[in-house]
Amino acid sequence: MANSNKFKSDDVPALPPPPLPEVAGVEEDFSTSLERLRNEVQQAKAIPEESARETALLSALKNCRKCLEDAEEAKVIATRRVTAAKEVYENAAQALSGYTPLNSRVAGIGNSSNKRAKIEKMPRVSVAQLAEEQSYPTNTLYLPPHYSQGGSMDEGLVSNFRDSFYRQLTGGAVQSAADLDGFVPPPTNANLKSKAQLKEWIYIAEHWATGVDGLDAGQFRAKHKTWYSRMKPVTYKLGRRTGIHIRETDDGTKYLCRHSKDGSKSIIYLEIGQVFDALFEMHVMELGHRGRDATKNLADERYANLPDAQIRAFLDACPACAARR
Repeated sequence: MANSNKFKSDDVPALPPPPLPEVAGVEEDFSTSLERLRNEVQQAKAIPEESARETALLSALKNCRKCLEDAEEAKVIATRRVTAAKEVYENAAQALSGYTPLNSRVAGIGNSSNKRAKIEKMPRVSVAQLAEEQSYPTNTLYLPPHYSQGGSMDEGLVSNFRDSFYRQLTGGAVQSAADLDGFVPPPTNANLKSKAQLKEWIYIAEHWATGVDGLDAGQFRAKHKTWYSRMKPVTYKLGRRTGIHIRETDDGTKYLCRHSKDGSKSIIYLEIGQVFDALFEMHVMELGHRGRDATKNLADERYANLPDAQIRAFLDACPACAARR
């Protein structure tokens, strides 16, 4: 058999590799840095006095976040290094006859799944801790009044409108607004809550930082971790998470609120019995039956839990809008 005259890249003497993009700003080995953070967290957890422990954990959390951000930046730079190395290999290999593509020749190049570091779960920060770093808005809350008539609609028409809306909103589980007191929305629906469910949420938010009923803060949070995952009751960087907080009116009534998207004001969570009146006030009384976008934009400025689905159900049930269709 004739010998092949084709060169193989394995036969070529290795040359000094060309310079690749360097990872800048590395002050210490990552594993050393991570070990230091682990020790900082463990030391903070061991502090017996609760207030001092919470303060130390908050400081540790900030350091962990900085480490995470640095690791993400290093990951981007490392990706560029791999890309550059691939280009060098491709250029060299293409100069040889019998060229074999890189992804066929070297399995797993660029696949970091087996080397990906697992970062320990960072401690959560309580509402009370972050309240020290930011002040909650003091704007007037929009509390919708009860409407029995208005917008050229008499009592009978508004009553039928209300019943039709709640039938559609609940998928027929409620046949009239009078049945709402006995209706409990599914716990998985974060945007539709009964008065009792919102009262429970207020109770959880109030005691998130301290614990209650014989439970310390950690035990209380563990008990209500499902609520936390749905509500995200902290805001470290406003805009990524909208902070859950409690506002109390002059008559002592407490309302569960979150920040508006721009962080300038508090917007409240409505219980299911208030949803119709809030939408009636905006769509009928203020906007004169303008469309979904206008209603949604105004709703987002005032309320925390009026998604598109609720607004569409209201517009579909609106008799004045139906007459124009």
